[in-house]
Amino acid sequence: MKFIGIIAIVVVLFTSGCSRDYFADGGELNLDEAATLGVTTMDYLKSHGEIFDTLTTLITLCGLEPAVNANGSTFLAPKNYSIRNYFILMYPDPEKRPASFADIPQEEMDEIAEILKNYIIPDNEIVRAQLATSYSYVTTFGGAKARFNIVQNDYLGNLNMGAKFIVFSLSKSTPGAPDRYQSVMVETSDLRSTNGIVHVLQSDAHIFGFN
Repeated sequence: MKFIGIIAIVVVLFTSGCSRDYFADGGELNLDEAATLGVTTMDYLKSHGEIFDTLTTLITLCGLEPAVNANGSTFLAPKNYSIRNYFILMYPDPEKRPASFADIPQEEMDEIAEILKNYIIPDNEIVRAQLATSYSYVTTFGGAKARFNIVQNDYLGNLNMGAKFIVFSLSKSTPGAPDRYQSVMVETSDLRSTNGIVHVLQSDAHIFGFN
C-alpha cells in the first residue's frame, strides 16, 4: 500500500508538471490568469534580460522603442540566441567580429533596424484564437509581407492532435518576384502587455532576420 501511495504522488506531480509545460509548448491557458503582463512590451522584454537583453539594446539603439510600444501592436520577440547566430553568420571570423555595438558600422546598424521592423505588426493585435490553419496576411512595420497560421500536432507527429502552435512567416522575396516565405514557430504566445500582444519565437531553428 505504501508503494502504491508513492506511485500516486509521482503521477500527480508528473501530470501537473505536464500541464504547466503544455502551455509553453503551445497549449492553451486562461490568459487572464497567466498572460496579462501589466507592463509595456519593452518593459516586459527588459525584465527578462537573460533572454532579451541583446534584443532590447538593439531596439533602443535603432530608435524603435516607440514602435514596439505602440498601442494595438503585436511584437514577435526573437531571443538573444537568434541574434547571436545572426552576428556569427555576418562575422564568421571571430577576429573581425565587432567587440561592441558601438563598433558596428552605421550602415549595418541601419540594416539591423530594418530587420527589427519586420518583427513589429502595427495596429493589429494577433492572437491565437483569431487564427486558423489557413493563412492570415499582414504587413509589418517595415513594409514586408507576413503571414500567420496554426499548425497542430502531438509529440508523436500526429496531425490535428495535441498542441496548437502559431507559425509566423515572412516573405523574403525581392520586389516583383513571387513571394518566398521563411517561417518560425511561436514558443510562447498571447502575452498581453499594456500596449499590445507579445509572442516569443523559438530560437533553436531561427536566425534573426530569417537569414
